[in-house]
Amino acid sequence: MPRQPTITEIHLNNISKCVAITANTFNILVDTLKISGLEAVSNTIQSLLNLLQTVKQDKNECAELMEHTHQLLSAIIGVYIKSDTGAELPPSILNQIAKFTETLHKIHTFVEAQQSGSKVKRFFRQGELSVLLKDCKAGLQQGFDFFNIKMVDNMTHVREMQDQAQLRHQEVLDIIENLSSSDSASSISKMYSGSYARCLVPVTVS
Repeated sequence: MPRQPTITEIHLNNISKCVAITANTFNILVDTLKISGLEAVSNTIQSLLNLLQTVKQDKNECAELMEHTHQLLSAIIGVYIKSDTGAELPPSILNQIAKFTETLHKIHTFVEAQQSGSKVKRFFRQGELSVLLKDCKAGLQQGFDFFNIKMVDNMTHVREMQDQAQLRHQEVLDIIENLSSSDSASSISKMYSGSYARCLVPVTVS
C-alpha cells in the first residue's frame, strides 16, 4: 500500500501549486510589459518548484519559505499592476526587487540542500545551514516590511493564497486586454487564461 502523504507534505504541495500559478502570472507580466532584468527571478522560482518535488528534509521550513516567497512575488506583481508608468518603477522598488532576487538565490541553496544525498549540503559546516535559513527569513522579512505585508504562518492560509493568485492573474489578463484591442491580444489573453486554468487545482487543507 502506498505511503500516505503527511500533513506537511500536503501543505508543501499545495503551496507549490500556488507559487506555480503566481510565477506563471509573473512571467506573463514580464513578457507583456517587456521588463528586462527579471529573468533571474523567473528562472530561480522555476528551479525551486522543481526542487520542491524531491525535498526530503526540513519540509516545514521549505513550506514556510515558499509561502512567504509567494506573498512577496504577488506584491511585486501588484506594484507593476498599479504603476502608472508600466515597466518603469522608482529606484527604491527596483532595489528591493534586486534584494528579493538575492534572497531567492539563498532560498534555492537552502532547498537544494534538503535533497536526499545533496552535494550542496556537503559544502556546509555544522550550523551553517541554520545561518543560511536565518538569512533567508531575514531577507523575506525585509521585503515584507518594505511592501507592508503582514506575515502569516498558518496552514489554512493556503486557500487565501490561491484566491490571491487568481486575482493577480485576472488583473494581468486585464492589462493585456487594455494594451491592445486587436485579435492577437485577445488570443494571447485566452491562451494565458487557459494556462492558468490548467494550473489551478483544488487545494487540500488539513
